[in-house]
Amino acid sequence: MTPDELRSAQKLTMANPERLRLLARLLTHPAGRSTAEDLARSASEDLAAAVDVEHDLEALVAVGLVAVVGPMPSSTALYRVSSRGIARFGTAALAAPRFAGEPTLDARDHDALLDRLADTLAGTFAANANAGTVDRLVRECYAALGRQVRSSGHLPALTAWLATDRLAAMTEVTHGSPHDVLFVCVHNTGRSQIAAAVTRRLAGDRIRVRTAGTRPVSEPDTMTETVLARRGLDGLIEFPRELTDDIVRTSGVIVTMGCGDACPVFPGRRYLDWPLDDPAGRPIEDVERIVDEITARVRALVAEIDATADTSDVAATYAADDMTDEQPGVLVPMSPEVSRFDAGEPRGWLPRLARRPWTVVTSALGARGQRKAR
Repeated sequence: MTPDELRSAQKLTMANPERLRLLARLLTHPAGRSTAEDLARSASEDLAAAVDVEHDLEALVAVGLVAVVGPMPSSTALYRVSSRGIARFGTAALAAPRFAGEPTLDARDHDALLDRLADTLAGTFAANANAGTVDRLVRECYAALGRQVRSSGHLPALTAWLATDRLAAMTEVTHGSPHDVLFVCVHNTGRSQIAAAVTRRLAGDRIRVRTAGTRPVSEPDTMTETVLARRGLDGLIEFPRELTDDIVRTSGVIVTMGCGDACPVFPGRRYLDWPLDDPAGRPIEDVERIVDEITARVRALVAEIDATADTSDVAATYAADDMTDEQPGVLVPMSPEVSRFDAGEPRGWLPRLARRPWTVVTSALGARGQRKAR
């Protein structure tokens, strides 16, 4: 399919107003990606409508406006808006009515679009942020992107993406979780984007991925995007963004690539520096090599994070409820029924330890751990 044919197919696909509303819901989803069922629920639709939503999402994937996160194929697909989807139809999606009876906004009226966006996000994050905070952040993101983006028509959609993610980072309670990974390079167009795309494909919803640049530019690197497209990963990159304290603070693993000195340091985080060549301006053979090297590093990192989660699950099979005061520090295995991992609970050490009293943690660590705790 030629570029012109692709654009025509995208316009035809987005002629359905329900798909514009769907794109808007996905663009402002706190997790940055969602299942068809969750998107149907967020619109207060009957869950049977998830079948229709899934059909619409597959149509958007077919024309490159939405990408599938995680291994393919998957029994429960996760979807995220691609950078093309944001740039080409994100603003129109924000202008579309969110519910019956609401007017369609003029896509050129950015003030009205930002007001609607702030109202949407204020409802989404009502439990953690007041409306004034949300509105200020939306305007701040719009102003920051205005200094970076060439086309003003993209600004409202990019603001929706950036403000949603920053609000999620600011309001998450699992700050420092090893399942929140941040990739940072200088321009946020090459190395960090490659690492993020590969991680999203390999790990799916097991790892939350963000990227940033110390000096972000206006658009992704063309050659990097070409190489990732050959591997079916180009839809999993994002628009370059500036490194901010809130996304560093919420991340448990921060991987820097040629910009380590510029990254804020917070206690309790794991910092890695990967010495990698910058793909910008290099021939395609070099970019392929860099992608291969980053892929190998990402595979190792994902395996390590998964192993940490598995170790935590094993440790969780020892219950403090079965420990007695007469046997401090002795671990008594739980019954198989209790030790089985509940798929409905979040994986990883942080959610589990957060639900247990400190005496349980020190008992599980043993006598040496108790001495350290004191």
